[in-house]
Amino acid sequence: MQTFNAIPHIDEGRNKLYIGEEPIVFPTGSYEIEDIHHYAEKKVKGLIIKPNNTLRSELKCPKPIDFRPSDSIGPLLGFTPRLLPPNMLHESDLPVAILKINALRVECNITGGAFINERRAHTIHNFFPSVSPGYKILKVPPNPIYLPVTVTSIHHLQLRIVDQEGHLINFRGEEITVRLHTKSI
Repeated sequence: MQTFNAIPHIDEGRNKLYIGEEPIVFPTGSYEIEDIHHYAEKKVKGLIIKPNNTLRSELKCPKPIDFRPSDSIGPLLGFTPRLLPPNMLHESDLPVAILKINALRVECNITGGAFINERRAHTIHNFFPSVSPGYKILKVPPNPIYLPVTVTSIHHLQLRIVDQEGHLINFRGEEITVRLHTKSI
């Protein structure tokens, strides 16, 4: 089987595969395409979900598959909202949504001087996680850059870890430690 390192992330709200009357509900998590296939194939015999060498997925099923519901995993697998007829090999319209997160940003509400795409930001560190989902992220900036503090006294300090779109990252209750280093000028 031709493979690529596809690790789609399934969230609540986009975690169902509609085949027949009862949808297959996938637990939240990050999966290889093969894992998605094995989980679904236990529920529907003859179902094939596999990657191809164009970063798209391929599906074949003895029953119709409905990607029209808004909570379908169709977009994750690269399929636009539509009904797939049975017993045909279908290739996804788009590449598989391999990575949900392309960057992690640590933001601090009292700093200035950072820019993202020519817009002012409170970002004090930006990086791509170098470990697979589910593993501990340990990141130390190699060359710290000191940004100016924009307040004269600190009454409230807020740190946020967000993705490239500015959405908060859900660490599912894991403890997060961020160490700030300040320097007098």
